[in-house]
Amino acid sequence: MLASTRPLAPQRPPLRSNFTATQWVPYPLETVFALFSDPGNLPRLMPPWQHGRIDSLELMPAGSGALSSAAGAGSRLMFSFRPVPLSPIRLHWLALIDECEPNRRFCDMQVAGPFSYWRHCHQFAAEEQQGLQGTRITDVVDYAWLAGPLNSLIDTLGGRLQLRQIFRFRQQQTLRLLKQDGR
Repeated sequence: MLASTRPLAPQRPPLRSNFTATQWVPYPLETVFALFSDPGNLPRLMPPWQHGRIDSLELMPAGSGALSSAAGAGSRLMFSFRPVPLSPIRLHWLALIDECEPNRRFCDMQVAGPFSYWRHCHQFAAEEQQGLQGTRITDVVDYAWLAGPLNSLIDTLGGRLQLRQIFRFRQQQTLRLLKQDGR
């Protein structure tokens, strides 16, 4: 049998959405990076109704300038959570840290989980505000709920709102944890 000589149609990536959240905190860059780059803090940064937990962790060193608990490029984290309040089911998510620059940024991407695509970059920069030194945290998330045109429908029907609420909680919790941990 002869192979077809017609060119294959190019694969289109799923329609993706983008979400960005920023926050300034009055804490040193190294302290803030240490909080976020330690996978053990992920459940603490999630809303309590999600009951987030780490199921397994393969930690790769983040490199010079980072604490030994920091997840570096190549780290893999399996965690689970409830997708909505009072849900009896837990979703499992395998994340890979695919990029890490200590005290500057790290990115995680979903290897397996509830989204058809997810990549979340955490960026950190020392910044002074009103004469006070601190850190600007910028979260940039590229995601797709499902492949195809349903992505924007899910986003419109509440998906984006849920992301906003989760990140709002995360920002409040970031301040609490930095204060509480005496960092």
